[in-house]
Amino acid sequence: MAIATSLNIKYKCGHTQATNLSTVPAGRRKAHAYGLGKNHVCGKCFSKENEAGRAAFLAERNAQTLAEAESFENDHGIPPLTGSEKQLSWGTRSRYELLSKALEDLTNSDDAPMSGEDFESRILEPSRGILRAGWWIDNQDAETEDLEELVSTAVTEDEHAETENPF
Repeated sequence: MAIATSLNIKYKCGHTQATNLSTVPAGRRKAHAYGLGKNHVCGKCFSKENEAGRAAFLAERNAQTLAEAESFENDHGIPPLTGSEKQLSWGTRSRYELLSKALEDLTNSDDAPMSGEDFESRILEPSRGILRAGWWIDNQDAETEDLEELVSTAVTEDEHAETENPF
């Protein structure tokens, strides 16, 4: 008679789950199953615990980034965005990441293409007029060198820009 490779284990969470122990030598399977049941939770409870921990970590990281974004906005006189609650969080984070990276890339080196004053007039000034969170979300993956063109050609909701598209 062959020794079973899958055993029903009652875990410390109270759930019973069939667990494949084929990688454990036959003579050690019962002891291994006992140890698993006494010291571990089932796969479903383990996933829930990890998901809760991951969600808490992401919420903390998002709150920290939003605090940095608020400080950046206050330092540079950037007005708050408009949109749904979810868009506001995402758009604020996207705008902060784009503008802070551009500030660093374009002004903080000896061969920087812009001075601080140039950055203010060419990037920050037009950015202050883009208040729709969706615009920042849509352009969150923009390259630093493209940001000046993007913010200078952005259309506010009240304006209608002419484009090369006939529609």
